[in-house]
Amino acid sequence: MKYTNFKTWALMLSISALLALSGCDNGGGISYVVGDEIPPSGVTPPPVVTPPPGSTDPKPGELGYQTILANGDIEYVDYTGGTRVSPPSAAKAEYHTGTGYGSTLFDSPKNKCQNCHNELYDTWKDSMHGKSWTDPIFQSKMQDFLRTHINKIGEDLSAKDDGFGPGIVYEEATVGVGTKSMFKGAAKTCIKCHAPGAFYANDFSISITELPSSPIATTDELLAAQKAEQTNSISTTGTFDATVPVSVVAVSKGTKKLYKATYQVGHQSNQEGISCAFCHSVETPRLMKSGDTYTLKKDMRSGAHGPVIRSLATILNQDNNASSQDMNNFFRLWGPEKPVAYNNTNKDADDVSKRASDGRYTMTSVDINGTNGKTHYTGGPYYGPYGVSGKSNENADDQTDRIALINPHFDADTNNHFGDKEITTGEAGDHGKSLCLTCHQRSAGAKTPAVPGQFMELCSTQMAVTTGGDTAINDSLSSPKCQKCHMERIEGNLLHQWARPDLSFDAQTFKDAVGYDLTPQLDEKDTTIPAGDNPQRDGWFNSHAFLGASKTGHKTSATAKIQSGFAGSISTSVTGDTLTVTTIFTNKTAHMFPGAHPMRRVLSRVIVTDGTGAMIDVASSTGTSTFTNIENDVQPLQGKVLHESALALVPVHNNGSADLSFPGKVPDLNGAVTSQKFDSTTVRIPGTDTTLTNQTVSTSGTTTGDVANAAIAIDSNLSNFTRVYGHETGKMYDLDSNTSTPSVFVVRPGFDSNKVESDNRLSPNETETYTTTYDITGLTGVSATYKIYYMQKGANGKFLTGSDGWLDQAASDAKKLLVTEVGSYTEAL
Repeated sequence: MKYTNFKTWALMLSISALLALSGCDNGGGISYVVGDEIPPSGVTPPPVVTPPPGSTDPKPGELGYQTILANGDIEYVDYTGGTRVSPPSAAKAEYHTGTGYGSTLFDSPKNKCQNCHNELYDTWKDSMHGKSWTDPIFQSKMQDFLRTHINKIGEDLSAKDDGFGPGIVYEEATVGVGTKSMFKGAAKTCIKCHAPGAFYANDFSISITELPSSPIATTDELLAAQKAEQTNSISTTGTFDATVPVSVVAVSKGTKKLYKATYQVGHQSNQEGISCAFCHSVETPRLMKSGDTYTLKKDMRSGAHGPVIRSLATILNQDNNASSQDMNNFFRLWGPEKPVAYNNTNKDADDVSKRASDGRYTMTSVDINGTNGKTHYTGGPYYGPYGVSGKSNENADDQTDRIALINPHFDADTNNHFGDKEITTGEAGDHGKSLCLTCHQRSAGAKTPAVPGQFMELCSTQMAVTTGGDTAINDSLSSPKCQKCHMERIEGNLLHQWARPDLSFDAQTFKDAVGYDLTPQLDEKDTTIPAGDNPQRDGWFNSHAFLGASKTGHKTSATAKIQSGFAGSISTSVTGDTLTVTTIFTNKTAHMFPGAHPMRRVLSRVIVTDGTGAMIDVASSTGTSTFTNIENDVQPLQGKVLHESALALVPVHNNGSADLSFPGKVPDLNGAVTSQKFDSTTVRIPGTDTTLTNQTVSTSGTTTGDVANAAIAIDSNLSNFTRVYGHETGKMYDLDSNTSTPSVFVVRPGFDSNKVESDNRLSPNETETYTTTYDITGLTGVSATYKIYYMQKGANGKFLTGSDGWLDQAASDAKKLLVTEVGSYTEAL
């Protein structure tokens, strides 16, 4: 039953989770009750307050019209004309703070943040931040990561020493192997980035049990367990439900036994991925500024049980060269630091005494409910470009002193990792780039044989944006902050009253309610801020779609975003019987293209045909690389419009991109080049992840399977000219068990790689120009076509073609390969 007469009941004066633009201004409430209907049983109505002069209540179907549901929740009409449901107040949307499975330290975007930020929330909820935990591609890789670590249980590396000392035994006490729970520790690796709130609050259940099997598990036992024991697993169901535990199985090569691992994030707010509250509680990105140091709290190993690469108490020094020894090792850390005391996180430069475990950044202090008998709820303080907000309590019994939790070193103008300035110099002011890089540059856990003492570079962004004099924190013409292209200003309403998107906040009423000033940028009546720079008054907000190349998020918007990241063209000329085709491919981003993750590939192809459609062979091919200033066309989320004050073009000046040095770098083009392909040779290698098919378990307990090698190789087929771009990670394998023959590089997922074989992605500001020639003697109706494809899962090497040599889109989509044609250029003679 619904109670429509209470349409303005529980209208709270609160800002509840103001995402990137300021954090949250949480305050006490004013409610308006209209009508005389009896409220739902058990629901105590708030006091009747006279509405402000001139105010009118919306009519049914109008923006902001409210219906009070039987449980006290509010159903209200939003900006789309549809409805959404909120708790009765911001206070009711909060949780008691706590740690452990099923607990949280952070507000829920769905329950709290969205109800004052409808439009902003809607850009976030389908973003890859909003889907970081539930994305099926990620979940498939996390589940494979666990299978890979099950395979290591009992493995003894104590006799192996390759220059850094011996490793240790991979122990897991819960299955009777040693006294340590190393598997349970390693299982938390993925959540550090993909469910960081869960990691920080220890809201993660992970168990491992031995399944019945022969003394040496058999293939049949493995296959039977995969069918009977795996639940909510991508490999068996194809879907993922965050509310249900996941179970995966694998055989350990160390113990030769069969095991099942089961995991789940418990609290809803932590299942929501990289949430509003979490990001805006990040207090200090570490090792970003000149002079920064980071003292290791614990030993840093290669993998879970390999040799110690850097010992505890080692001091790592900041370097603008992201490939330096110390920075490479620092990037081996993932996720937030864990504090000794959650209510006293490290506010200083490098105080290891306040750190329980190492991490890439420090979080704001949080009071845990029940500490010293006091009551504490989730909420601020929250950091944003205009300062700190969320400084008051929503719940009457909340005893949190939120102002006391604020980092005294934070300054909105001179030390702000959410800064909103256009261009700054030096290291003062806008440090927005560092907030992104603290997650989007990372090393793998495995040391690489290429450089002693370094880990394999996995996600590579920082090394691409620190050329010349640029740093990881400055915003410059040659290294613009990430937010300029990925958090564009779009038209819309930033902030409204709780469950009333038709009402903004009055500055004086706000101050009277919460005890501090409403941020001027959130005051639609403000007259002090120049035109275009007040989001609330001027009608804009920064998109939180974080548009990139992942089509599992904003699908069509992702395609448009990819297309904004490059420029392509084709031109032809004929001399005698020789056709010359020139293609140009320019990176228009400020980072590598394709992006940071080694899963991504880009494939370009030129095909020349005659009037009958027959393909004409390539006679010769050359290529050159050049570096110039570029501009990126900012691409907003589909259906959204850039605000008139937004940067429609972001300049990226060349500042030495040609001199970038990074693992696996392929020399820039300057002469003859060859056509390329994916190797595609089926090889059989050891492993337990599901990229390997036809898995069997040997009599020694080793699981092996087949995989098509996705390594980039030379193609002798002259009917097309193809180039494949990517960051190839994998391992070397002795495929013929013959030490006298060379080992073979096989592309592997990042979690099972220790080597970057090659990296031929386009650097920032780079243009590759290819010139191919063709003999067209006696031919008519000749036409040349150049196409560019983005391969979201390109590391699998699967590019399905039709008889015409182009992508068979239907066949590719049927296999969910996520290959998209993003550019097509044709010139007919």
